[in-house]
Amino acid sequence: MKKKININSDVRDIFFSNVRKLFLNNKKNYILTNDADVFELKKIQNNKRFYNIGVAEQNLVNIAAGLSKFGNLPIIFGFCSFLTFRCYEQLRFNIGSHNLNVKIVGIGPGFSFSNDGPTHHGTEDLYLTYLIPEFEIFNISDNNLANLVSKKINQIKGPTYIRLDKGILNYNLKIKYNLNKGYEYIKKKKKKSKLIITSGYFCRLALEATESLDDTSIINIFRFKNFDKKRFVKDINKYSKIYIYDESSKNGGIFPIISQIKNLKKEFELITVPNEQIFLYYKSREEMLKKLGLSSEYLRKKLTKK
Repeated sequence: MKKKININSDVRDIFFSNVRKLFLNNKKNYILTNDADVFELKKIQNNKRFYNIGVAEQNLVNIAAGLSKFGNLPIIFGFCSFLTFRCYEQLRFNIGSHNLNVKIVGIGPGFSFSNDGPTHHGTEDLYLTYLIPEFEIFNISDNNLANLVSKKINQIKGPTYIRLDKGILNYNLKIKYNLNKGYEYIKKKKKKSKLIITSGYFCRLALEATESLDDTSIINIFRFKNFDKKRFVKDINKYSKIYIYDESSKNGGIFPIISQIKNLKKEFELITVPNEQIFLYYKSREEMLKKLGLSSEYLRKKLTKK
């Protein structure tokens, strides 16, 4: 009998609990970090296949590349801004150009650590990693998807960047995600009037904003290279008004990826982070999003404006 997802668990606990089980059952799995800390991995920190390299991201990636070159399955985790910008050359050449089977789990996407300021904001890392041709990217939106991706992490081949949020994101456990399809409706209405395309944490806010609206559907796009683009185009071309709602910048998130897809006949209204560094420090993510005009309340006003 399959164990059900604990809906009261943090999305990171679900993800790393599965990673820990895989690690203990497969001696080819190695876990590496840049001095980050997650609760579910504390019990295995003294294992000889668990490496805390410290604040040395370039070396961290180099070690993972070497492990993979010898047939191992390294998984790196740490803050997404540090695991992408700080060691981009190593990602591009040491992992990407050799097409190595390394998984990188970036925690702290968007403004999930808003009080730490711009060094910890993950608003450009998605597209930055997308620009490395060999890399696949996944953006985790909820407990359900976290459970699926983490269980299949050893089956996903090649260089892969996985963005992982925090908190209890248990709003759509009944959705049957398909990793090959790469996107899914998290709200689908008969009226083909308005469509929101979103990803990650903003799926939750989009659902909040459209709670009582019967003319707005929502698509969660969670895979960005090898997904069913033909089906995606067919789905979104049915709608008269399409919004892209993203906690990344206009040029650093999902918009430039979607806009490059062939045979799209639609224009998009963008609700994204500005193309600038945000030198703001807020105690909560919600305060930050409200200040930037990205809150669920703002989105609802946009959708209901006549």
